[in-house]
Amino acid sequence: MSKRWKYNDEDSSKTDYQMSVDDKILSSDINNYIQATTVQASYPYHTSVCGSLLYTAPTNTPSDIFSYLRHGNFEAFRRSLDIYHNNIIKIKNDHGQTVLHVLVIHAYQYVWVRLLMMRGCDTCAQDLDGYTAAHYAVERDDVEMLKALTLRFHTQAKPIPEERITAIHEQCLKALSVKNNQGLTAFMLACHHESIKCLNYLNELNINDSNLEDKYGDTCLHYAVARRNESLVEKLINTHRADVNSGNQMRPSALDIFQYNREQQKPTDRRKDEQIEQLLLLNNARNRCTIRRVTSKRKGSIDSEESIISNLACISLDLTANGQIETARSHARMAAALQAKGNLDDAQECYKQAMTFTPDNTIDWATYAFHVAVVHVIHGEERIALELLQKAIAIRKQLEHHSQEIDQLQKAIDKIQAQTS
Repeated sequence: MSKRWKYNDEDSSKTDYQMSVDDKILSSDINNYIQATTVQASYPYHTSVCGSLLYTAPTNTPSDIFSYLRHGNFEAFRRSLDIYHNNIIKIKNDHGQTVLHVLVIHAYQYVWVRLLMMRGCDTCAQDLDGYTAAHYAVERDDVEMLKALTLRFHTQAKPIPEERITAIHEQCLKALSVKNNQGLTAFMLACHHESIKCLNYLNELNINDSNLEDKYGDTCLHYAVARRNESLVEKLINTHRADVNSGNQMRPSALDIFQYNREQQKPTDRRKDEQIEQLLLLNNARNRCTIRRVTSKRKGSIDSEESIISNLACISLDLTANGQIETARSHARMAAALQAKGNLDDAQECYKQAMTFTPDNTIDWATYAFHVAVVHVIHGEERIALELLQKAIAIRKQLEHHSQEIDQLQKAIDKIQAQTS
């Protein structure tokens, strides 16, 4: 390798000749050449790794601000915030998230959240998923962060006018009613993620969205039942007065969801859900749809598990017939469970509920009537029991020529008549 090189000699005129690389390295003039051609840095020194340790210039560039937050460089962030706070509180990243979102997502110290709020950040701002900062706090059940986002500033904490403090607080509470892209408020998201600490705090704020519907028409109780969370179901019904039949009337009810879940469990695991069923039925829960798991095979696929597509389908029930029958059978199943535990009075009430959802000319009605009559006999109410038994046996004789149940009813009738005659 060679290069044309200019060489000056005091004893001769300027001449051109080929100088090898090795010759250049050995030449005493090469160092001067390198120094003379050194390129000056094209960036300020303080932006280098070492220079940034000495000084970081304030900036309102979004990429720089979010980089500071990603890496926890709060010294640089604070220096920028002090000067450019009006710009910084409005910038967003590629996910549509504000600085407040990022602080909450990374669970940084609450003081930064409060500082941004004092600077006038929008606590109602939503990212591309429709989440506010409060949604993210609730999602991981970070109740202390949720408090940082909602607690009113103390009038003596900072020299902020009372009117400004009130405005900030009102905006913070308003953020709790904002729905994300799925139609969930902070309260609804707390139920969806079983964030009980945040749910309790929202209850202290007198926030109750238990009967609000998401974009699909489901409510908090639907989520709780789907999660098989007995304590949450009880809290929603007893504390928040959730309507067990709320939600879009063309979609599955909470009782429909319970029954689907029950069918998916092994018989030995179904006892866990008995209390949930009892809570629903004692509050007059009704069926609307049947949820079925539908499987199909991908076109052109070989016979393997990976080729199976599963989804859920909702089959609407005739609310005047099939829907009421399903509801009646749910009450009857609950009654049988209570009866087995010796809780006869509650069992009787469940059987009565089953009777109200069943036509009074069917075998099912006769069966429920028999169980109700038995409890009446135990309580010494023979006359009421006799009326039920006589109607039950009449129904069965119309629908059955002979059965063990008819014999059982007749014996009970004969026994009561013998005792009262």
